[in-house]
Amino acid sequence: MRNRLAIQFAIEGDLRFISHHDSLRLFQRALVRSGLPIRYSEGFNPRPKMRISLPRPVGVASLAELLVLELVSDEDPAGVLSRLSAQIPEGMRLLSAEKLADRDRRLPSEVQYDLELEPQIHESVAKATLLFLSKKSFFFERILGKSAAARPIDIRPFVLDMTVTEDVLCWTQIVTPEGTARVNEVLESVGLSSRDYLHRVVRRKAAYRP
Repeated sequence: MRNRLAIQFAIEGDLRFISHHDSLRLFQRALVRSGLPIRYSEGFNPRPKMRISLPRPVGVASLAELLVLELVSDEDPAGVLSRLSAQIPEGMRLLSAEKLADRDRRLPSEVQYDLELEPQIHESVAKATLLFLSKKSFFFERILGKSAAARPIDIRPFVLDMTVTEDVLCWTQIVTPEGTARVNEVLESVGLSSRDYLHRVVRRKAAYRP
């Protein structure tokens, strides 16, 4: 039987600027310091069996991150949360922990973001949002590798809804095996520079399928 846990956590403040790989290294060090019996892969270069289910764009804060890890022995989720929380730096909060069924992979299916807007751009972003929603397709040139050529990606099918309410832009997008829209692409689709606004986006909610 695999002893797997799903740990929901938040990441805010300056820590939101660390990369996905640095987030994994942070957890690896915290697990070692906590003394929790993490399971490692076999082979010449063993790695801890853990993953973050939905990699977060650098700069985006989140209240809905999910770490899935596998332990050698059966551990109480509350005890794991307590021991691991003691090793987590400022800017990260562990919110909950639960055991996973053997076949539960916790694959992301839907995610919600929001962004506070300055009052002076509220109207222009609201108009751009309505225009975006009225379109059946919205293409971006996306580079998928260092040596790969850019190719057009239609992000419109991935965005379920988008609203501007009380100076907050909020949108929900699906995550599929084929991919999803990137946060910078959604921002630019309504006329917002990702350079100026990406670091102000918050991932509020995420849904997962087994």
